[in-house]
Formats: sequence, C-alpha cells, structure tokens
Amino acid sequence: MSGRREQILRAAGEIATERGMSALSVRAVADRAGIGASTLRHYFPTQRALLDAVAGLTLNAQLSDLRITDRSVPPAERLTECLAQFLPPTDHDRLGLEQWLALYAAALGPERTDQARQLLSAFTAHARHRVDAWFEVLAEEGALPAADLPRHATVLLALIDGLCLQLLTPEPATSLREVRELLADAVERQVFGGRDPEAR
Repeated sequence: MSGRREQILRAAGEIATERGMSALSVRAVADRAGIGASTLRHYFPTQRALLDAVAGLTLNAQLSDLRITDRSVPPAERLTECLAQFLPPTDHDRLGLEQWLALYAAALGPERTDQARQLLSAFTAHARHRVDAWFEVLAEEGALPAADLPRHATVLLALIDGLCLQLLTPEPATSLREVRELLADAVERQVFGGRDPEAR
C-alpha cells in the first residue's frame, strides 16, 4: 500500500471511529488527510471505491480466522468462534452496535443517502466474503457439503443481524452469553444438523 493511500485510509478510519461510518465522505476524508479532493480521487476514483476500501480494511482489522483451520477442534466450534466476532466483545460494548444500527438507518431509513447505501453494500459484501471463506475451509476438509454453503451463510448472517438487534433492545434484556449460546445452537442445528461430525 502506498504511503498516500495509507494516509487516506487512516484518515477515513479516524472519522469512522469518531463519528461513525455514515460520516464518511470524500470531502471529509480529504480534509482529515490534509489533501485535496482531486488528490484523493487519484487513489480512489469514485466514492464507492473509497468506501469499499474502508469497509474491507475495517472488517479485516476486526475479523480473524482464529482456529478455522485447526482440525483438532470440532468444526462447529471453529465456525461459531469465527462468527461470534460479529457480536460485541462484552455486554457493555454498545457503541459498535449503535454505529452498526445507525448505518442501516442511514442507508435504508426515510432520510437514506446513496453514500450510506454504498457503504452498507460494501460492508455486507466483505462480511459475506469472509464468512464464505470460513465455510470453504470446512467444506474442503469434508466437514460440510459444498452445495449447502451459500444457504448456510445467508441464514447465519441474518441470524447475527437479529441477535445484534436483540442486544440493543432494552426490555427484556438479553445477555451476550445468551446470544452466543443461540449462535452456537444455530450453527449446530442449521449447519451440522444437530451433530458435529468430529464431536461424536
């Protein structure tokens, strides 16, 4: 990555951390990076290209492959660990969830913007790509049939979205522990049919 490109993405990351992803714009990022908009467009010709790069960088920093390739660990456990990274790390970490919900509102709500929709699309695509990669690891080792992977990924990502909303709902309160247990149960039942092939 070139020094100037890295500078631009670092500026974008600072804005996203301080004000949320919906605050990103070419002008705001250029101002924070101390460059002109025309210079920024040399590295990112369109706003979509900038937002896609920011989404990829952000998710890559937040998500790890953990033990997905460690065959000494049951496949369902490995997959659950990886998917749980989309949940907050503690019960008290609401900021990330609130920013996530704000992005959906900015992209799909009554005052939606093209920029927010592009950013949401970029995050969704990068998240799906990462989840698909985890499933492919398990399929290659024979733990899952490849034909079912797209359906499983769609169902589990939809579940994670719902679980994140549940964590934001004040009453009745749902703990992170409960949510993680629900995710683990869904992986076992939906993906592995209630029986992990290496947990027999």
